[in-house]
Amino acid sequence: MSGNTISGGAIGVVETRGVVALTAGIEAMIKTADVECIAVDRVSSGYLVAAIRGQLAAVRQALDAGTAAVKRYGDLRSAQIYPRPSDVAAALLETRRAESFREAVLALPSGGRS
Repeated sequence: MSGNTISGGAIGVVETRGVVALTAGIEAMIKTADVECIAVDRVSSGYLVAAIRGQLAAVRQALDAGTAAVKRYGDLRSAQIYPRPSDVAAALLETRRAESFREAVLALPSGGRS
């Protein structure tokens, strides 16, 4: 997972309530298709969001798997695909807090990786 550059490819975003549900969703997305997690952030009390990036078909497939996993472990608030986001819009996902959350998720025992 590079995290240094967010531009390029489609972006999928999933928002849920709870760390367990979000972690299950991220793991399912990464294991299902050739995508990378580019952002994990807290939206508000209890609500978290994760963003993935890759080719449109891969992002669509990963988002389907991720939303199914989130529904199994918690509450899915929303999921959205952005087929061709502008570099400016994609850069909004890159924050210091998002980087910290992403590193914390990857440090979990499963490593957030396949």
